Amino acid sequence: MTDIDIPRTSTHHRLSPLELVAIAVLILAALARLWLALAMDLDGDEAYYAFWAHWPSLAYIDHPPGVALSIWLGEALLGPTVLGVRAFALLAQLAIAAALWRTTRLLVPNRDAAAVAVIWYSVSVTAAISFVATPDAPSTLFWTLSVWAAAEATARSRPNWWLAAGLFAGLGLASKYTNAWLGLGLVAYLLFTPDGRRQLRTWQVWAGGLLALVVFSPVLWWNATHDWRSFLFQGVRIVTVETRLGALVPEFLLSQALLTGPILMACSLLGIVAWAIGHSRQAGAKLALPILTSLPLLLYFLVHALHARVEANWPQPVLPMMTVAAAWVVVSLPSRLWTTVLVVTQSVVGLVLVGLVTWQAIFAPLDLGIADRTRMLRGWSALVAEVRDLADAHGARSILTDGSYRLSGELFFYGQAARDPRPVRNVRDAYRYDYIPAAERFPRAFPALFVVEGNIPPVQWFGKIEAVGTLTRSIGRDGESYTAYIVSEPTGAFPTAD
Repeated sequence: MTDIDIPRTSTHHRLSPLELVAIAVLILAALARLWLALAMDLDGDEAYYAFWAHWPSLAYIDHPPGVALSIWLGEALLGPTVLGVRAFALLAQLAIAAALWRTTRLLVPNRDAAAVAVIWYSVSVTAAISFVATPDAPSTLFWTLSVWAAAEATARSRPNWWLAAGLFAGLGLASKYTNAWLGLGLVAYLLFTPDGRRQLRTWQVWAGGLLALVVFSPVLWWNATHDWRSFLFQGVRIVTVETRLGALVPEFLLSQALLTGPILMACSLLGIVAWAIGHSRQAGAKLALPILTSLPLLLYFLVHALHARVEANWPQPVLPMMTVAAAWVVVSLPSRLWTTVLVVTQSVVGLVLVGLVTWQAIFAPLDLGIADRTRMLRGWSALVAEVRDLADAHGARSILTDGSYRLSGELFFYGQAARDPRPVRNVRDAYRYDYIPAAERFPRAFPALFVVEGNIPPVQWFGKIEAVGTLTRSIGRDGESYTAYIVSEPTGAFPTAD
């Protein structure tokens, strides 16, 4: 591997053909995400987070507050609409792409590397499905912005950027606890690289770290006053054992290859190895920042895969920085032909994978069972409309569910979108909802329409139960069956706000 030594700065500002292609791909990818965001129903998790956004809190049992606040902002501007829920996630991708471009220009001498990085990231399945409003959106955004700010501080000798890096790191940690690995990576960079150790002489590095803690401190305070329940809820996954040692590692690697594209994944791993062994040391030295900030998370998930499943989206925050390493490898090849072949092939493979996922999401031609994650994006709005019709027909004053936070979230969101004033509550998992004020948490508004997946009546909570209908959520060739009951006369088991 040899270096193409093109200066970072140039005396002219004309965009190269590859940069023009990158901008076109970025725009088309953004429009495609917008179309998908408007075409698909909310995922059950998104609807659950939209439920959170109605009652902003310093933290929730599942996650810190970042995703709820991002949805709250979107709905404040656009109302309780699908676009309102997804607005932040859609805009975050544009900011991620801009930060990825700038970071690559700062750290890789060849200016084509930034265009390659943006093209490859934009055509990945990860970027294509990132319109879904989950904690990954703010987590990935603030992870990328933090590394970009650190690159500005180190590559341009402007230490004030460490304050921005600390701010973004704190916001990332307030979005998803996964971002704690970014902090570990930044510490590794500062301690184990010559450029990093020079930064330790500046007060801004230390102030940036303090700022990150200050931004995250409300989440710490919430946990301290709630028996550390959010930390413990997520921490259980660290010790979970799901199968025999190593059985899930192939699934982990395959899922990442599909989400990122096999060539991007291979080149990013090659970039890590090349950097580690000192290959192309002069050009690759600055790659220590994106690589060291990514390695702790990647190594942890590799270890986690030895004993439990790693969900495909979990490594998402490091993909932009891994794309920087992959782009460095590609533009450093001695043959321009091989560079072109790899860029085009990865782009085509990425587009094919994105196309297949999109086709499955909209038309569901394949019966993939629970492996089809896109099934969570179909059929909810129609189901909720039927539930509301039943509630109207039987004079229900509230709508209740049994243990499904996804179903209760969908019923709540689409009810709000239709300006239905009836409260929606999940009566089984009371511990999930203590952020709701006590007076509102479990209103005794009866008769109520009780919806369950399957057909088991809610006898433990109510003395009077009448089945009034069977409903189906269409998710492709098959459907999910739900039963609706009119209930009243709550028993002592009905939850309270105590």
